[in-house]
Amino acid sequence: MSDAQADLLQSFRVFIKEAEDGAAIPPVEESDLKALHELCVERAKRYCGKNGVISIDLMVRACGSGANLPAVWLRHSQLRALYRQGLLAEWQHGTTLDEAVFQLAATISMSGTELDTEAFIRRLRSMTAK
Repeated sequence: MSDAQADLLQSFRVFIKEAEDGAAIPPVEESDLKALHELCVERAKRYCGKNGVISIDLMVRACGSGANLPAVWLRHSQLRALYRQGLLAEWQHGTTLDEAVFQLAATISMSGTELDTEAFIRRLRSMTAK
Protein backbone atom coordinates (compact mmCIF):
# COMPACT_ATOMS: atom_id res chain seq x y z
CA MET A 1 0.00 0.00 0.00
CA SER A 2 1.38 3.39 -0.98
CA ASP A 3 1.64 6.28 1.46
CA ALA A 4 -1.15 8.09 -0.41
CA GLN A 5 -3.46 5.07 -0.08
CA ALA A 6 -2.62 4.70 3.60
CA ASP A 7 -3.33 8.41 4.18
CA LEU A 8 -6.66 8.15 2.35
CA LEU A 9 -7.65 5.08 4.34
CA GLN A 10 -6.75 6.87 7.57
CA SER A 11 -8.82 9.90 6.51
CA PHE A 12 -11.79 7.57 5.96
CA ARG A 13 -11.38 6.10 9.43
CA VAL A 14 -11.20 9.53 11.07
CA PHE A 15 -14.15 10.83 9.05
CA ILE A 16 -16.37 7.84 9.87
CA LYS A 17 -15.49 8.03 13.57
CA GLU A 18 -16.41 11.74 13.61
CA ALA A 19 -19.65 10.99 11.72
CA GLU A 20 -20.51 8.24 14.20
CA ASP A 21 -20.10 10.88 16.91
CA GLY A 22 -22.65 13.12 15.13
CA ALA A 23 -20.43 15.42 13.07
CA ALA A 24 -21.97 17.36 10.18
CA ILE A 25 -21.37 15.75 6.79
CA PRO A 26 -20.24 18.36 4.27
CA PRO A 27 -22.01 18.77 0.93
CA VAL A 28 -20.42 17.06 -2.08
CA GLU A 29 -20.60 17.44 -5.84
CA GLU A 30 -23.67 15.77 -7.29
CA SER A 31 -21.50 14.55 -10.20
CA ASP A 32 -19.43 12.52 -7.71
CA LEU A 33 -22.54 10.87 -6.26
CA LYS A 34 -23.81 10.13 -9.75
CA ALA A 35 -20.46 8.64 -10.81
CA LEU A 36 -20.39 6.40 -7.74
CA HIS A 37 -23.99 5.31 -8.37
CA GLU A 38 -23.14 4.43 -11.97
CA LEU A 39 -20.07 2.50 -10.82
CA CYS A 40 -22.22 0.46 -8.41
CA VAL A 41 -24.80 -0.22 -11.13
CA GLU A 42 -22.05 -1.36 -13.51
CA ARG A 43 -20.54 -3.63 -10.85
CA ALA A 44 -23.97 -5.15 -10.16
CA LYS A 45 -24.43 -5.87 -13.88
CA ARG A 46 -20.96 -7.35 -14.19
CA TYR A 47 -21.26 -9.54 -11.11
CA CYS A 48 -24.85 -10.82 -11.53
CA GLY A 49 -26.67 -8.39 -9.27
CA LYS A 50 -24.08 -8.27 -6.51
CA ASN A 51 -22.66 -4.84 -5.72
CA GLY A 52 -19.39 -6.18 -4.41
CA VAL A 53 -16.92 -3.95 -2.67
CA ILE A 54 -16.09 -0.61 -4.20
CA SER A 55 -12.46 0.01 -3.36
CA ILE A 56 -11.04 3.40 -2.54
CA ASP A 57 -9.01 3.18 -5.75
CA LEU A 58 -12.23 2.76 -7.79
CA MET A 59 -13.77 5.71 -5.95
CA VAL A 60 -10.73 7.87 -6.68
CA ARG A 61 -11.05 7.09 -10.39
CA ALA A 62 -14.83 7.64 -10.45
CA CYS A 63 -14.94 10.93 -8.55
CA GLY A 64 -13.49 14.34 -9.34
CA SER A 65 -9.98 15.16 -8.22
CA GLY A 66 -11.09 17.42 -5.37
CA ALA A 67 -13.80 15.11 -4.03
CA ASN A 68 -14.18 14.59 -0.30
CA LEU A 69 -14.27 10.81 -0.74
CA PRO A 70 -15.44 9.88 2.76
CA ALA A 71 -18.34 12.37 2.50
CA VAL A 72 -19.23 11.12 -0.99
CA TRP A 73 -19.12 7.53 0.23
CA LEU A 74 -21.28 8.20 3.29
CA ARG A 75 -23.88 10.20 1.37
CA HIS A 76 -23.89 7.58 -1.37
CA SER A 77 -24.34 4.72 1.09
CA GLN A 78 -27.48 6.44 2.39
CA LEU A 79 -28.71 7.05 -1.15
CA ARG A 80 -28.13 3.39 -2.05
CA ALA A 81 -30.15 2.31 0.98
CA LEU A 82 -33.12 4.38 -0.24
CA TYR A 83 -32.64 2.99 -3.75
CA ARG A 84 -32.56 -0.63 -2.54
CA GLN A 85 -35.65 -0.12 -0.39
CA GLY A 86 -37.58 1.13 -3.42
CA LEU A 87 -38.16 4.54 -1.84
CA LEU A 88 -36.86 6.34 -4.95
CA ALA A 89 -39.18 4.55 -7.41
CA GLU A 90 -40.91 7.84 -8.35
CA TRP A 91 -37.57 9.21 -9.56
CA GLN A 92 -36.11 6.01 -10.95
CA HIS A 93 -36.04 4.87 -14.58
CA GLY A 94 -34.45 1.43 -14.72
CA THR A 95 -31.20 1.94 -12.87
CA THR A 96 -31.09 5.67 -13.66
CA LEU A 97 -32.15 8.23 -11.07
CA ASP A 98 -33.44 11.73 -11.80
CA GLU A 99 -30.95 14.57 -11.39
CA ALA A 100 -33.00 15.96 -8.49
CA VAL A 101 -32.15 12.86 -6.44
CA PHE A 102 -28.42 13.50 -6.79
CA GLN A 103 -28.81 17.26 -6.25
CA LEU A 104 -30.60 16.71 -2.96
CA ALA A 105 -28.42 13.82 -1.76
CA ALA A 106 -25.33 15.93 -2.39
CA THR A 107 -26.51 18.92 -0.39
CA ILE A 108 -29.16 17.97 2.16
CA SER A 109 -28.15 18.78 5.72
CA MET A 110 -26.78 15.65 7.30
CA SER A 111 -25.26 15.01 10.71
CA GLY A 112 -23.98 11.62 11.74
CA THR A 113 -24.15 8.49 9.68
CA GLU A 114 -27.92 8.37 9.10
CA LEU A 115 -29.98 10.36 6.64
CA ASP A 116 -33.46 11.49 7.72
CA THR A 117 -35.37 9.41 5.16
CA GLU A 118 -38.72 11.10 5.67
CA ALA A 119 -37.24 14.59 5.32
CA PHE A 120 -35.32 13.50 2.22
CA ILE A 121 -38.41 12.09 0.47
CA ARG A 122 -40.53 15.10 1.51
CA ARG A 123 -37.97 17.56 0.10
CA LEU A 124 -37.51 15.51 -3.05
CA ARG A 125 -41.27 15.51 -3.66
CA SER A 126 -41.46 19.27 -3.16
CA MET A 127 -38.48 19.81 -5.52
CA THR A 128 -40.05 17.73 -8.25
CA ALA A 129 -43.72 18.65 -7.82
CA LYS A 130 -45.22 19.66 -11.14
